[in-house]
Amino acid sequence: MKGLFKNNFLAVWTNAKIFLFFMLVMGIVVIIIPDQTWQMYFIIIGIVGLSVNAATAIGNEFSSKWGKYKLTLPVKRIDIVKGLYINQLLWIVIGTLFVGSITALSYLLHGVPFNQFEGIAGVLILGLSISLSMGAIFIPSIYLAGEDKLIVFLIISLLSAVGIAAMLFNIPSFGQFILISGSILLFILSFPLTVRIFKKKEY
Repeated sequence: MKGLFKNNFLAVWTNAKIFLFFMLVMGIVVIIIPDQTWQMYFIIIGIVGLSVNAATAIGNEFSSKWGKYKLTLPVKRIDIVKGLYINQLLWIVIGTLFVGSITALSYLLHGVPFNQFEGIAGVLILGLSISLSMGAIFIPSIYLAGEDKLIVFLIISLLSAVGIAAMLFNIPSFGQFILISGSILLFILSFPLTVRIFKKKEY
């Protein structure tokens, strides 16, 4: 299991380093210029961007016959899928901690009114929800459809996640709670669905 997780992590690490460098530059701007709009874009791009990058790890399951080779090893299919989901969660956490730290540093330097803090907290929930929903839709879809449709389903999954978030986020009183709870539930339920799809595959 540890080897599977390490493989998934390294599969996206190169692209993640480039993206994190870009986010660091953007973060410096956020620290210097305490603009709420900049902070919101920074948070959404950081969390969702790393989540999308993590999702591409599934391509490694199909490329260079690596996915077939894994099945010759003493590992279960459920563990292969579990490695992808853990990798997805890890990069969501990394993205959240990264943008959260930069935003917090900006607040420490410039201060923040309470209503602005509420807005930023809402954007964090929005970013997390989009990332979780995107992963929950994409991973089982690509196992079902195949590697050749990876980019198409990545786009569809991201747009679907954004659409779900847009519908639920502004529901009066409980919109944000419903959004994050629904996204977590969707992510959890997609795991056994993916395992079931994968077990039916011949390879």
